[in-house]
Amino acid sequence: EHGVYNAKNWNNNPGQLQGERAEVERFCKYNAELYQTAIADKTVPPKVKLSSVTQAGGRHPAVLMCSAYRFYPHRIQISRMRDGKVVKSDVTSTEEMPNGD
Repeated sequence: EHGVYNAKNWNNNPGQLQGERAEVERFCKYNAELYQTAIADKTVPPKVKLSSVTQAGGRHPAVLMCSAYRFYPHRIQISRMRDGKVVKSDVTSTEEMPNGD
């Protein structure tokens, strides 16, 4: 009810709408550009951990596990390489873990 009441008041008062639009231009867009530069344009390299893990019931005695933590932006690509070439066989990967790492 309260939202409908406010919407009617705003829609019937073009001066208020014009003032709100001006505030978007003056304050919101200006500050959004500052925040974008101060925060989102930064990068943090991943912390990488390589370890040997014994598989439970696997055919191999151990596997190499590579984990990446605490990086930004969130998209990275991890590849296994041998002799300078990407190895695609016998390689598995997982999605991002629920805690964000």
